[in-house]
Amino acid sequence: MKKVICTNNEGFELEFNVGEEYEVERELDTTYIVINKLGNKHTVFKINFEPAEESE
Repeated sequence: MKKVICTNNEGFELEFNVGEEYEVERELDTTYIVINKLGNKHTVFKINFEPAEESE
């Protein structure tokens, strides 16, 4: 499953920490639907996250 890394958590809920990876459930044009380590789904703007290194 694709993962993204949080790059800026200003104004975000505390569940997102800079530098941590989050699983992507869906990728839309300007947002990701991600699952945090508590298992909660959130819609986040792509500008605040960057793709994690993909290991294939």
